[in-house]
Amino acid sequence: MQVKTVKMGVYEDYDRTNRFYQSLGFREFEVFPTLWDEANPCQVYVMAM
Repeated sequence: MQVKTVKMGVYEDYDRTNRFYQSLGFREFEVFPTLWDEANPCQVYVMAM
């Protein structure tokens, strides 16, 4: 399974989202710095099902 959010360290609200996904067992996979735009780098997390 995968989820996407804004990369850790960009916005405090999204840092909480990142920590939530990590607490569920998701692991960092890849960052797409311009998928959405340069101000919102896309962090992809994955978790085996």
